[in-house]
Amino acid sequence: MAGAMTSEELYWQWLRYGWAYRKIGKRPVKERDWYGERIKYESELIISKDYADFFLATSDMVRWAKDYRGPEAPHGIPMGPGRGSVAASNVAWLLRITEVDPIRYPNLLFERFIDVTRQDPPDIDLDISDEHRYLVRDYMARRYGSDCVGTVANFVRYRGKNSLADVARVYNVPSYAKEIVSNLIIERSGGDSRFDASLVDTVDLFPAAREVFDTYPDLWNAVRLEGNMRGMSVHAAGLIVTPTPITDICAIYDREGRSILSIDKYDVDDAGMLKMDLLGLSTMGVIANCLEMTGLTLEDLYAIPDDDPSALEVFKRGDVVGLFQYEGRATRLINRDVSPDNFGEVIDINALSRPGPLFSGTTAEYVDVKHGRRDPERYHEVVGRITAHTKGQIIYQEQILQIVKEVGDFDWTHAVEIRRIISKKMGEAAFDVNKERFMEGAARLHNISPETADRIWKRLVTSGTYAFVYAHSVSYAILALWCAWLKSHTPLEFYAAHLAKTDDKEARFRLMRDAMQHDIQVSPPRLKVSQRSWTPHRTKTGEQLLVAGWREIPGIGQITSINIEEDVKENGPFKHWSDMERIHGIGPKTVEKIQEFATSDDPFELKLTGRRLNRVKKWIAKQSVVPFPNHTGDSLAAIRMEDDRTAGKRKFQKGPHVVYAGIVRERAYQDAAENQRSRSGEEMEDILAEMYRPDLLKYCSLRCYDESDEEIYLRINRFVFPRLRRFVDSIQINRDVVICSGYRIAGFGTPVLADKIWVIDPDDE
Repeated sequence: MAGAMTSEELYWQWLRYGWAYRKIGKRPVKERDWYGERIKYESELIISKDYADFFLATSDMVRWAKDYRGPEAPHGIPMGPGRGSVAASNVAWLLRITEVDPIRYPNLLFERFIDVTRQDPPDIDLDISDEHRYLVRDYMARRYGSDCVGTVANFVRYRGKNSLADVARVYNVPSYAKEIVSNLIIERSGGDSRFDASLVDTVDLFPAAREVFDTYPDLWNAVRLEGNMRGMSVHAAGLIVTPTPITDICAIYDREGRSILSIDKYDVDDAGMLKMDLLGLSTMGVIANCLEMTGLTLEDLYAIPDDDPSALEVFKRGDVVGLFQYEGRATRLINRDVSPDNFGEVIDINALSRPGPLFSGTTAEYVDVKHGRRDPERYHEVVGRITAHTKGQIIYQEQILQIVKEVGDFDWTHAVEIRRIISKKMGEAAFDVNKERFMEGAARLHNISPETADRIWKRLVTSGTYAFVYAHSVSYAILALWCAWLKSHTPLEFYAAHLAKTDDKEARFRLMRDAMQHDIQVSPPRLKVSQRSWTPHRTKTGEQLLVAGWREIPGIGQITSINIEEDVKENGPFKHWSDMERIHGIGPKTVEKIQEFATSDDPFELKLTGRRLNRVKKWIAKQSVVPFPNHTGDSLAAIRMEDDRTAGKRKFQKGPHVVYAGIVRERAYQDAAENQRSRSGEEMEDILAEMYRPDLLKYCSLRCYDESDEEIYLRINRFVFPRLRRFVDSIQINRDVVICSGYRIAGFGTPVLADKIWVIDPDDE
């Protein structure tokens, strides 16, 4: 067609639009030059590899979503800042695919996203409000044709628990027997050589599991199932666009009104399909709800600066409940220890809370360096420069790639080989194939001695087993920053939006408790205020209320709550509880239950933990056998313990003797020999031969809570476990109160080494 633009011409035109949209022309000359050079460098790779269409299609989709205005999303469809290595791309930012301005994060490495050796299209992972993902998919179907848009399949394999569950159901094995084994199943990571043998190893290690299998021998069929294909499901994110109907390439299945391909993500590239990873994220749904409640726009959200004082203070004081990625147990504890002073440290916390740096000592060293308790280990000035922003620690894959290039003089072909080894977790042997090249390059480029080069290389190998992607950390941290900003500036709407999206009982409880600590009251449903779900409400006296919706009432389902909301819209608010009888399906008895719940003193059981603990403490005060608790979760967390990792071995130092009372949230049985095997890869026979008291292998950890915000881990080691096992086995989760006498020790979380425990039923008169 005359006048039609080529893909390359359109690509450059959209970049010019992006330059204007991002107001680059108003930046200082030095910054404009930087952006210009980056665009030129990235575009040479993108165009030479014929990726222009991929970037254009992705940009078109994302811009449509962000600019969408309709009844479902009056302020636009919230998209995340970008996920993964695409955050390092200046072109992606100018095309509005991401919201990460690379000039603010100079340690981002574009080559982690695309390099000269890459042959396959790069991954562009995007987060979107989970409630609006269907709108984007519908747009793509209209844009390219419904027969050319589909979703990737995901093939599900049998693992220990689902193998056990299916076999138990078929052979009518009692659920209590199945649960005994299910609670003992050894969990393993995907790279473990025994990944598909968890059931047989569980039976070998736990007599209770062996007894169940001996009683119900049909369960051995579950061992045969484990590791085999179970079925096909829908991939969480993979959206596929094809130049011709999908059926020209592969068969499709109709699931939930969507066309599901009969191939998985690994076969898509070979089939010549365009894959877009569009992940429906509940956090983006929370943000969407919050924007609608406050009247803020997407532009307001994306304009939040990463140095906003009030948002950073949320991280600084450890106020992380409700923050994406940062409210999890590990990240929350690391955030507390780091006590970040700037956004760079917030970024690092996300990587430091991963198992690798956490249990290797890297996290502890970062914290100590940050607070001036030690100096970072010195290797070479180039290594020092590359790790300066992480307190001298190597925690990111990008740092490893920079070091092998700048210290070992690797070209990108060999640096990419290192990236592949890291990404696929290929281990030390694969790393060491490149050791001689690194040693030679370090000597040639910097005259580094073999001893120093060897030290650097060993540190790279160790870090390479767990190094995180810096671009991931930046993207996750920006998402958390948005949550922190909304929490600090619009707290009432933030909690209401979050509760409306949270089904997990424990998470809901945490959010409600946290809201109360921010002077926001949690209210049961109110006749004239409540809607389908949670509503932010301010009284005439200025009191802030989180008013529960109709669906929060036990027995009121989604359909009934919608019917109530529609009736109120049509007929106005209820004046009396009995007015609800006009709703189909609600009679006098239901109204009575609704009114009873709404007028209860503690409908959400927010005070239940305190009542149970106080009841037990009153009983303890009247007798002399069980000691009275002298510590809470908060006071235990305040006790600082040094974590000695001399010679690479963790020695949990004993602190003061304590008595703690809490309710058990989780009970985890473990096996010392199995844990060592999974970490080291050693043969079980060798481990047992070298172990002191190999007859004592089982131990246990109890995750407990009280009225404070700090969870406590009661560690019952393998030498004490036989004496305390009958008490541990008897615990009713989320009900019984456990009194623990023991010692505060160093280690992850806030652990107490238990010597004695007492289990008390608080409801037993």
